[in-house]
Amino acid sequence: MSDSETVSTELAPQRLAAWITLSRCPGIGPILAHRLLEVWPTPENILAAPVTQLAQVEGIGQHRAAAIARTREQINIDDILADCAQRRIRVICPDHAEWPAGLTRIPDPPIVLYLRGRILRRDLLALGIVGSRRCTLYGREQAGKFAAALADAGLTIISGGARGIDTASHLGALRAGGRTIVVQGCGLGHCYPQENAELYDRITDEDHGAVISELPPDEPPLPENFPPRNRIIVGLSLGILVVEANLRSGSLITARLAADDYAREVFAMPGRVDSIASSGTHHLIKTGAAALVESVDDILSGLGRTDLINPASGDGADCAPDKPNKRIIPAIGAPPHPDIPQHAHTENDTLQPAELTAPQKRIVECFAGTALDVDELCDRTDLPPAVIMAELTFLEISGVVRRQPDRRYILHQRQPKTRS
Repeated sequence: MSDSETVSTELAPQRLAAWITLSRCPGIGPILAHRLLEVWPTPENILAAPVTQLAQVEGIGQHRAAAIARTREQINIDDILADCAQRRIRVICPDHAEWPAGLTRIPDPPIVLYLRGRILRRDLLALGIVGSRRCTLYGREQAGKFAAALADAGLTIISGGARGIDTASHLGALRAGGRTIVVQGCGLGHCYPQENAELYDRITDEDHGAVISELPPDEPPLPENFPPRNRIIVGLSLGILVVEANLRSGSLITARLAADDYAREVFAMPGRVDSIASSGTHHLIKTGAAALVESVDDILSGLGRTDLINPASGDGADCAPDKPNKRIIPAIGAPPHPDIPQHAHTENDTLQPAELTAPQKRIVECFAGTALDVDELCDRTDLPPAVIMAELTFLEISGVVRRQPDRRYILHQRQPKTRS
């Protein structure tokens, strides 16, 4: 991994301590934390607020307000950070440069993330793969095959590390030399399932991605911890591929969450017509809740990333380890990658990318001195909302567009060069 992809994660110690403290307050989850931040814009301000004022926030009340007060008095941040360091775990929060941009675009993002490994800017281009723990040989083979081909095309594979489809997906990404992120349903002090310890070490130690959790390191793998982590898988991804799932599978809930709540693309892979293991994926396809997938190119086209399709790939699922034209995305705030031309810029000058992808060009051409929101851009480009949001993230990071307080976007004064 080149140094140009390293993301600076330096943060004022008091800010990190405030985020950790807020995350440890009993009864305060992502939704209530968001409500508190709407009243007090920083975690420090929340922790400094009087109990009487905290109690007035919808959903907080006297009991939770008192719990916040107790936590801020009793918590020992130095001990928490020392314990994390001993376990090779880092803690990042929304103010970190390394915080995943996709998690800023969901209504209930984690308060903090515990992390082993690294999250890079290239991980913005990601696909979640989910499916049954009790999968068939067909499901396992297809998950690995598609994950390898997608990773080879430049996508990061996101999954939950569970037995079956999840594990096959992570292994497929590694087989192609790509990147993958595991979202655990327990604290990183545990490994679940235990047999994946070597897999997780390989991901982190060989710099192929990260293992993350919103839960404190000592939190065990309890059943109630797994459904909430699905929103993080969805939030990190441009879309979700359901490989194999029956009608009672939790993967169908993840698919619904992706489509209905987070405006992500959903894809489903058909199985045998008489296979109970694929009854859930067939249901998604029949009801129009997911696009039928026969090749990797179907996914890349559905995401609006036809620029990543290899014309010589045949069925779109070739797992060759090194294609010469794989797209490389530099890290947020990092020195430029030597293979990507850059334009010098000053404080009053917008960063000018050498070229834009086809979807980015379509978005940029919609602006004519006016501010537009995501819905308006969808109407004008016919691109899926997930594609619009992902490309706006790239354009915002590159300084091509900026987001206004009303969540509308506007171009910077100077326009980027576009692909002819």
